[in-house]
Amino acid sequence: MFSPLFDLSFWFNLAPSAFSPTFERAFFLLFGVMVIIGAIVRIVARHRKEDRYLRKTFQSIGQMLVTMGILGMLWFFFSFEGIYMLGARFWFLVWAAGLVYWIIAIVRFAKITVPHIKEEASKRSEQNKYLPRKRQK
Repeated sequence: MFSPLFDLSFWFNLAPSAFSPTFERAFFLLFGVMVIIGAIVRIVARHRKEDRYLRKTFQSIGQMLVTMGILGMLWFFFSFEGIYMLGARFWFLVWAAGLVYWIIAIVRFAKITVPHIKEEASKRSEQNKYLPRKRQK
């Protein structure tokens, strides 16, 4: 059942066979849901005011979902229409690799960069409380 997935000729065939109706619906639903959820996440993140780093993280997640959903829909359209080069299966591998890279970048930002930025800001505010300020008139 899954043996063609491990064959390079399956992924790099420029004239692949058409999807089954089940896979067509599944891919269309997957990419459509990604676009819808990404738009919702971006709208909700735009209206949040508490933590700007959390808002930026959610905006990045929303941007990733919308972008990858649209690119997936584009790939699905080309494969559905039988356009050889642009509908080839290896584009799905490129799409999946891009998705994984983007997820890793967002997780790295949320788990490594944000705590470091917050720690630096707290150190800076701790040091600045002893420095003189300009008088306000």
